[in-house]
Amino acid sequence: MPAHRSGTKGFIDSLRPRDPRVLVADLILVLSSSPGNTSRQSRVLLARVRRSGTFELLTAAAWAGALGYLPDELSGKSLRQFLQPEKGPAGELVAALLDEEDSGPLEVTLRCKDERRKCFRLYRRFDPYVQAVYVLADEVSEERPELLRACG
Repeated sequence: MPAHRSGTKGFIDSLRPRDPRVLVADLILVLSSSPGNTSRQSRVLLARVRRSGTFELLTAAAWAGALGYLPDELSGKSLRQFLQPEKGPAGELVAALLDEEDSGPLEVTLRCKDERRKCFRLYRRFDPYVQAVYVLADEVSEERPELLRACG
């Protein structure tokens, strides 16, 4: 491992809030404050997991459209609210999302506003300089039940 990378445990520990009652599984969705309207027009699902424990939606309009929400309705919600409770603790997804040793894509099923479930494939890239994980997501399926079962 290159010297500039702090390792998974150090990075996950750096994400933990100082208050022990708050879990790292509670990544809070925030809207990106990037200037311009490019992110409003993009259909690409981009996000960044920051050291503060936020899941920053870099293209909030695209995420909102994919999940059936208005962008402002996503702001301040926990990532846990969109996950399937029967698929295990949200902390497992967060740990996998932050695992620097395995940068392969993750498949996760998220609950839409109208209660439909959509499967997304999350591609991750780690930036050790800003200690953040960048996420690019593909919508895998919502219409084919056999794919949804495979994704959760």
